[in-house]
Amino acid sequence: MDVKAYCSNMRGEIESWKSQIADHMKKADRRSAEMDQAPQAIVKINELITELEETIGRLEVECPADWSSEKAQLDGILSDLERLWQEAAESSPDDL
Repeated sequence: MDVKAYCSNMRGEIESWKSQIADHMKKADRRSAEMDQAPQAIVKINELITELEETIGRLEVECPADWSSEKAQLDGILSDLERLWQEAAESSPDDL
């Protein structure tokens, strides 16, 4: 897969994560929770999503011929996102 197709696919995945987080935070808001009271996993997920967006944005601009190190980094971030989402589900199962 070339870098442009990968970035396009990754944009869709980022939007999916953002939607899941937004849904979670709406549920938390209904219980009058504040962001600083959100599970730590959710806070970290937001940070990782930002990192994904920045890396994808850079790849889209630079469009390097060899982007294997960036792909490995992005794959690691996605793995971390999935793990943290599971942690958030375990700590707050009614919300996720």
